[in-house]
Amino acid sequence: MDELLTLLPRFGFSASVFFHGEFCGQTQFLADQSVGHLHLISKGQLVMEHSDGPPLHVTAPALVFYSRPCDHRLVIPTENLASLLCASVRFHSAAHNPIALALPDVMCIRLNEETGLSPTLSLLFAEAATDGIGKRLMMDRLCDMLVIHLVRYAQRTKLVRKGALAGLSDMQIAPVLAMLHAEPGRSWSVADMAAAANMSRTAFINHFRNVVGVPPADYLTGWRMELAKVHLREGRSVKQVAQTVGYSYQPGFTNAFKSRCGVSPTDWLKQSCEAND
Repeated sequence: MDELLTLLPRFGFSASVFFHGEFCGQTQFLADQSVGHLHLISKGQLVMEHSDGPPLHVTAPALVFYSRPCDHRLVIPTENLASLLCASVRFHSAAHNPIALALPDVMCIRLNEETGLSPTLSLLFAEAATDGIGKRLMMDRLCDMLVIHLVRYAQRTKLVRKGALAGLSDMQIAPVLAMLHAEPGRSWSVADMAAAANMSRTAFINHFRNVVGVPPADYLTGWRMELAKVHLREGRSVKQVAQTVGYSYQPGFTNAFKSRCGVSPTDWLKQSCEAND
């Protein structure tokens, strides 16, 4: 099973290109924009200055990715030009998105060191040079593909943090997570999960915690509550949501939701709607 397919339907992302061309001088990107940023440098040199860390010097064509909101300044040396493509990347349910949470804060990959990027980059550069209908949409979707390449790179180079993405990269944990994601409403026991991992109960619990960062029962509860939020936003009743995510009785679901999220499902939905108005 493709690991990302178990996450993307509920916890995906979308990229939006906002600049491509030659650039000189400097520009600021603020964390309060609530998005990550993708910077593709195809020619020239630049410096990424950070408010709380050392600067990043880019001296060759590279892809720089900030997976979460981060104050940073892009600076081109005086009287020089750089060819750039910049996109914002918005992770859905960012605070709990297992893809975003698994990635390092910033990644910098030299283009000549990651050959897997070449086909997508060729399409992106070709699209940037045309004026055809749907150009912006095509560039946005190609940047989505670049983000998936970055996820692959992070997995392959062991940059992935603990969490669902790390678990989906583990031979024993992956089939368990795939089952939990596919059937969140099923009455799962730790014994069921251990059997799917072909491990003893104790060994499974310890291994799951080491890889994912939390015990299996806590992970299942968290996954159910995040899915519940999605269903509540879709307009389903609290009773319907409770049954969908594995609770036979609405009060039990409400108590679990409140314990996890601090407020009842109804109050959470009200606050969520007000925040988006």
